[in-house]
Amino acid sequence: MKRLKIALIFGTKPNFDKDAFKYFVLYVNKIQSIYEFCFPDVSTFPFEKGTVDFDTSHEKVIGFIESNELKADHFIAIITNSFSNNFFFNAEKKTSVITTDIWDKHFSPPSLFEYLLHCIFTCLIYSQNRPSDSDLTDEQMLINISSHRDTRGCIADFTRLKYDDRIDIVLGYICEVHKKEIDTFYGSEYLEQIQLVIERKWIGDINDKESAAYNLKHIFKFDINKDSGFNKNCWDKMKDKFYDIPGTLTGEILKIVLTAALTYFLIKWGFIDKKG
Repeated sequence: MKRLKIALIFGTKPNFDKDAFKYFVLYVNKIQSIYEFCFPDVSTFPFEKGTVDFDTSHEKVIGFIESNELKADHFIAIITNSFSNNFFFNAEKKTSVITTDIWDKHFSPPSLFEYLLHCIFTCLIYSQNRPSDSDLTDEQMLINISSHRDTRGCIADFTRLKYDDRIDIVLGYICEVHKKEIDTFYGSEYLEQIQLVIERKWIGDINDKESAAYNLKHIFKFDINKDSGFNKNCWDKMKDKFYDIPGTLTGEILKIVLTAALTYFLIKWGFIDKKG
């Protein structure tokens, strides 16, 4: 199977740590051989602020690709705007557009990165061109892989209720109908590798120095087990600094803080004379 080059571009200024996200996505290049993900060296964005029209979103991406002379088998633009129809993504043969807008912080876990990974691979399943050198029959060539309305915990669930997508991401599951379609259309090797990625076991444990989870935490300060993935506010950053303090020093700091607080209230309530 030919390994396809998949270029990811930021359709708008990202509202998440793009370096941590790049590491997370590029790690996937190590564990499967059907796609080679990359991030083109561009400094502008194809979309502006405001709601994105679902029907014309691909035209924006294609215009951006052509003006920057970018080359890849498929392009995926990640935007922070919402679509006019409130969808998660829009997938076509050469381009896909995914929004982070409706994946709220309180949906996590799973994290925003896991949501984007889920959408990336769903878009690719829906949009890939038929192999030109295949021996598929006319009937097989007519297979159209798309979503289903009922929620099965499958990667192809339509998820009209956005919160249901958490179930699909956590399960990392492909229903029997879609397994059969993917196997028939793309082959068993493709199906196996897709399942490997969406099951997310490769993320590993935060204490395993060889894992993606460990490097995300220790290099990019992103804990995939608890952080949402969106840009952190001042309070989030303060909590990170606090948890980075060694345990014994943390205990001493807490003692000082608690002693100071207790002394303040004892003085306020008259149990301790200020002069004493």
